Amino acid sequence: MSLKCSAVREETLLTPLKVARKTTYLEWGSQPSLFKHYPRFCYRIALEDLPELSWLSHLRYVTSERLIGGNPYYQLNVPSAGNLHPLEIYLQIRNVTGVLSGIYHLDPLNAQLVLIQEIEGDGIEGAIGMEKRFNGVILMVSLVPFRSFWKYGLRSWRYGYLDLGHQLGAWYAIVRHFGLSLTKMSHIDALLLNTLMGMGEDEFIAAVYAVGEVGNRPVQPLQTPLMRVAPCDYTYRDDRMSKALIEAPIYTDMPDFKPFYTDQFERLNRTRRSAREFFPSSMRDDALETLMHVMAPPSLEIVAIVLQAHAMQPGVYRKATLSEAGDFRAQVLHLLLDQRFCASANMVLLIYAKQFNAAAHIEGGIFGEEIYLVSEHLGVGCSGIGAFYDNEGLYWSNNPLLYAVAIGGKL
Repeated sequence: MSLKCSAVREETLLTPLKVARKTTYLEWGSQPSLFKHYPRFCYRIALEDLPELSWLSHLRYVTSERLIGGNPYYQLNVPSAGNLHPLEIYLQIRNVTGVLSGIYHLDPLNAQLVLIQEIEGDGIEGAIGMEKRFNGVILMVSLVPFRSFWKYGLRSWRYGYLDLGHQLGAWYAIVRHFGLSLTKMSHIDALLLNTLMGMGEDEFIAAVYAVGEVGNRPVQPLQTPLMRVAPCDYTYRDDRMSKALIEAPIYTDMPDFKPFYTDQFERLNRTRRSAREFFPSSMRDDALETLMHVMAPPSLEIVAIVLQAHAMQPGVYRKATLSEAGDFRAQVLHLLLDQRFCASANMVLLIYAKQFNAAAHIEGGIFGEEIYLVSEHLGVGCSGIGAFYDNEGLYWSNNPLLYAVAIGGKL
């Protein structure tokens, strides 16, 4: 059974009738585990002890932890759709001072690298189109679909790729902030790479990047795949989800846009939060204009709807220019499933795709992460919203709506 992107969109549409009929009660005690745990006997090294790889400590980490209903609730430096965190990060490290060459898992809970397997003349290079040993770091990000599927069903296909985009958005900011040099990936054998990395039917490598340079020495393939460790304490397989993930190519692009830059990136990356209330009188009009001018990847269409401002006229803005004046608060609130906190937003950015596919969702998440960082820089709040009535979104564009970001003032 094949499930193409067009079918994914049709099967995951939200309509008022579907939402009204949804009576599923979530028992939070049954939530699958949020992070992957390798055995205790695996060698570990603290990220703070890796001066040659200092950028790793800014990639994915816990920024706050508390209990809600007796369960741990983790906030990371990148958002997730409701404390689900359906991503894992792996690295092959070779010839980096102070680090044993090997394949590692990034443990964000403990800020550590966990050594899965040492390497010498072997490695994963052959699976990503390289004939020589790569000196530096090969970064791999995987999707663990059940962590999101448990709550959202098949629509979590969308949310997983948006979450991946947010993670890559943070990654691009790190690349720029630390001046890293990326090697372009091509000819990736996804099946071979997943097999070598010990992935089963519950985890898929979804993005690959390399930081460093290709050497002159030949590389041998790994003699045996890595140990297989389940990413969740239990899982439920959905063939539609698995096939949709398998059919999506591994993402290796750097979108053709210039990421936001500030020397305060490390602070902004740590303090980023999703707002759950807004104070519209505290948001300046010049902040609204700045956010309208944040550059998006060319695969996306951005429609800004100003709901309330000081002097700026409410209405629909395209490319930062007013195209239709009016009060659209009631219409936008309904579009966003009548989530009441959105009513006090100053502006909502609607992120449309020119093509509905995995790459567009990833780039929607990348743009969303840019908006988070710029909002934090400006001292305003924002919140990414993936739940909306899809057909109502077509009122402002003929392209499919992927994502919305509500923006408003902070106290």
